[in-house]
Amino acid sequence: MHSTLFRLSQAGAAVAALAASAAVQAAAFTAPTQAILALSSDISSALSGATFSALGGATYNSSTNTLSEAFTSVTLSSAAATDFVGLTDAASGFLLTSDKGQKLSITNISYAQASKALSGVLAVDGSVKYTGQILTSATATVSESFNATLGTGYLSTGSLYLTAGAANAMLTAFGLSTFYSGFLQSVNFGTFAADVTGPAKTPAVPEPSTYALMGLGLVGIAAAARRRADRR
Repeated sequence: MHSTLFRLSQAGAAVAALAASAAVQAAAFTAPTQAILALSSDISSALSGATFSALGGATYNSSTNTLSEAFTSVTLSSAAATDFVGLTDAASGFLLTSDKGQKLSITNISYAQASKALSGVLAVDGSVKYTGQILTSATATVSESFNATLGTGYLSTGSLYLTAGAANAMLTAFGLSTFYSGFLQSVNFGTFAADVTGPAKTPAVPEPSTYALMGLGLVGIAAAARRRADRR
């Protein structure tokens, strides 16, 4: 009898461990609260005749020149902060309107900590001119303990600068020579921060295969107990 109970407890523990392992693997990371792009005084001074505004679900604070937007999804291949990739809504971003009425928009923004770069879609007057990395930084810091399981941390970049591809696309779109590309790339655009402080991960729901394995384990336990009883 004791032997049967011991085997049953072992089998039950194995099934429970299997289910717990599957649940951990299926766990999802909760998206962080917001992405924050703070424009520098350099860019606002250089574009003193232009106005900035938000698009889609983003918000823009004109007094602080800060654009805020919620991430819609997050990708993490491990618990390390360097693996963080945040995506915003495809229709959200910011709009720059020149004093002549031309409109330059950057939407579908994503941030990758590994490359310290913001990518997106750059369009002029509604026509897409460039897609890819738009702003990059030489430095990035993690000023708060980053924990992929709990969904906590604060990632921020140093000064952001336009990539060559984005700078050339903007100059060409506005009918200017790419000769000025180097100058445009030297202008400090601002800084970016990803606030990943939020609720804990969402509870994992066992996959159908997990339920099947658990069912098979229980059937095996019942069969072993029945055979033991028949021998008595």
